[in-house]
Amino acid sequence: MSASATDYIGMWYRARARLGIDDRIEFIFITPGTGKRHTVALRHRDHDGVGGIAESLKRMGVRQPTMPLSRQTRAPSFWRRWQSRPEQRLPQSPQWRAFDASLQEQPDEPLVQWLSPQQTRGLRQRADAKRVSLNSLLLLALHRAVAETLMTGPGPVSWCFPVNMRGVVPMGRPGMNLSSAFYLTVDRDDTPEQLDRTIRSYLKANIHWRYWHLARIGRVIGQRGVDWLCGRLLNGPQHAGSFSNLGDWQIDFVSGGLPPDTVFVCCGPGSPNHPVANGMMIVNGSLNLALKLHPSLGASQAVAEQCLQRWVEGLGVTA
Repeated sequence: MSASATDYIGMWYRARARLGIDDRIEFIFITPGTGKRHTVALRHRDHDGVGGIAESLKRMGVRQPTMPLSRQTRAPSFWRRWQSRPEQRLPQSPQWRAFDASLQEQPDEPLVQWLSPQQTRGLRQRADAKRVSLNSLLLLALHRAVAETLMTGPGPVSWCFPVNMRGVVPMGRPGMNLSSAFYLTVDRDDTPEQLDRTIRSYLKANIHWRYWHLARIGRVIGQRGVDWLCGRLLNGPQHAGSFSNLGDWQIDFVSGGLPPDTVFVCCGPGSPNHPVANGMMIVNGSLNLALKLHPSLGASQAVAEQCLQRWVEGLGVTA
C-alpha cells in the first residue's frame, strides 16, 4: 500500500478503540411519515464523515452524489501552515453537571431532528442578514444548548472544528479519513458575528494544516507509537465535543428505493474528552441534526432530548 493510501488519521481511532472508546459512526435514514429508521454503522478508523456518507449510500444502493471538496483550491506554502493561534482567549475545562470518564456503556441511538426546506431557507436568510456563516449560527446554538442543559457554569470551553481536506491533499482512497480540524473557544455570551470572525481567523491562519501534519505522525512512529500517544492525550484537556457539519448534499434517494423525502444524517460516538457527539447536514434543501451524549456525562434520555430541542430553538427558526 502506498503512503498516500495509508489512513494515518484512522490510526488514532484504532488506538482509541483499543482503549475501549467506540469509534462507530452511525448513518441514519428515516422515513418522515412513519419514523422508520435504518442505520448503517461504519468505523471511524476506516472513514471520516464525508467518506462514510458515500459508503453508506453505496450500501443502500443510492446513486453516488458528488463528494464535497475543500474550499481551499491549493495547499498553502509550508511556513503558512505553522502560524500562531489567532485568538488570545483560553478555554476552561467544561463544568459538567455530572461526569465519570469510566462510564463506557453503549449509549442510546442518536436523537434526530430536521427542519423543513422553508425553515432551512429562513435560517440561511438569517445568516445572510447577519453576514455570518451558517456554521456560526449552528455552533453557537449548539454550545448554548449544551451549556444550559449539561453544564453548571457559563465559562468559555473548547470545541473541535473539523475541516474537509479533500482536493488539497493526496487521496489514496476517497472514503478514507481526509479531515483535519482546529480547536476554538466558544462562550455562551458570544455573538454570531464574534464567532464567525473567530472561525474565519482560524481558517485564515491555516491552523487545520498544522493539525493535519501532527495527526499524521503515525508515518514516523507507527501504530504502536500512536497507541502510546493516544493514551496520554485522553488524559489531557477536556473539550465539549466535535462540531460536525457535513455540508450541503443533493441525494437521489429514489435511486435506492427510498422515499424522496428521506431524512439522512450521521453522528459519531463521542468520547470522554469530546462527549457531545453531533452531526448536521443539509440534504435536498433540509437541515438535519443529530445528537448523542457520551455515557461519561451520565445524562438521561430526557436531558438529551431537552438539549436537542434547545439547539433547534436556538436557531430561531419558525414553522
